[in-house]
Amino acid sequence: MTVTDENLARTSATPDAPNAEMHALALDLTDTVVEVLGSPDGQRVTHHKGVVMEGTFTATPRAAELTRAAHMQGDPVRVTVRYSNGFPSADPDVDAPDATKGDPRGMAVKFYLDDGRRTDLVCQDWPVFPAGTPEDFRDLLRAQHEGPEATETFLAEHPDVAAAGAVVDTVGAPPQSWATMVFHSLNAFRLVNEAGEGQWVRWKLEPAAGEHSLAEAEWATADPDYLMAGVVDVLPITYRVMAQLARDDDQTTDASKAWPADREWVEMGTIEITGKDGTRETGGDVLMHDPMRLVDGIEPSDDPILRIRSFVYAESVRRRSGAGCPMHLR
Repeated sequence: MTVTDENLARTSATPDAPNAEMHALALDLTDTVVEVLGSPDGQRVTHHKGVVMEGTFTATPRAAELTRAAHMQGDPVRVTVRYSNGFPSADPDVDAPDATKGDPRGMAVKFYLDDGRRTDLVCQDWPVFPAGTPEDFRDLLRAQHEGPEATETFLAEHPDVAAAGAVVDTVGAPPQSWATMVFHSLNAFRLVNEAGEGQWVRWKLEPAAGEHSLAEAEWATADPDYLMAGVVDVLPITYRVMAQLARDDDQTTDASKAWPADREWVEMGTIEITGKDGTRETGGDVLMHDPMRLVDGIEPSDDPILRIRSFVYAESVRRRSGAGCPMHLR
C-alpha cells in the first residue's frame, strides 16, 4: 500500500505507547460501528453514500486578520467537496434513501494549496456530537444495539450524553437539496495570525440559499437518490464559511456541548461549488477528508473526539482499500 498522506502515515506507523492506545480504541470503535450499523464490506464505515463535487474557496479580508493559514489569505483556492449520508441501509445491497430522517449528513471540504499541501474541513448537520469522548460514543452505540431498556439505563447514567442527544434530536429533517443545509465542524480549532495571536473557533457552513427542509409529506415518496442525483440541478451552490469566536472561558474539548448562542460569528470566506468532480476516486485514488490535516495558522484542540478521528478514518481506508493494495491517498 502506497501512502502519500502524512496524516495516514502518522496513524499507520509502528505505534508508540500513546498511539498504540489510540489505535486500539479506534479499532474497538470501528468494530462497534460496523456491528451496530451494519456497514457494507468494502465501503466507508460510515458516510459511504456520497457525491464528489468541485469548486473554489475565496477568503474574506477578516479571515487573514484571524489566521495566517495559506488558504485564508484571499486568493481563490481549488476545493473538492464531498456530500454524504451518514447511515448505511439495513439492506447492504441497497443504499439508504436520501430522505431518511435523522441521518447525520456530511459536507467535507479539501483545500488544495499552491505548494501542493492540502487541508480539510469536515462538517455535518448535527450541531453537536452525541458524546464527549470516544468511549462514551462507543458505549452509547452498544446500548442502543441492545435495545430501549439498555439505552435508557445508559442515558440515565450519562446525563451529558442524554443532553447532547436531545440537541441532536432537534435536527434531522431531510433537506430540499444539498444547497439548503447548514453544516457544523463540531470540534474547536485555534486560529493563529501573523502576530502570533490565537483565537478559538468552531466552523459552520451556511448556505446562501437559506436552510430549507423537504416537506414531511414528501419524505416517503421522494426519489431515493434525490440529493445525490439532483445536486447538478441546483448548481452553482454557494456556502459562507463562518467562524464562531470563543471567549476565554469557553471550553474547547467537548464536541457534545455547543458554545453559547451569543458568541460572535464572522464570515471567513465563500465556497462556490460549480460541478461534479471527475478526478477523485478514480483508478487507485482514495479520497479521505481528515479534520486533523491542518496547516500552519490552524491548530487542533485537545478534544478526544477530534484526536481519534484520524485513527478511525485511517482504519476505514484500510478496510475499504485492502491491505497491500496500491492506492494514492490525499
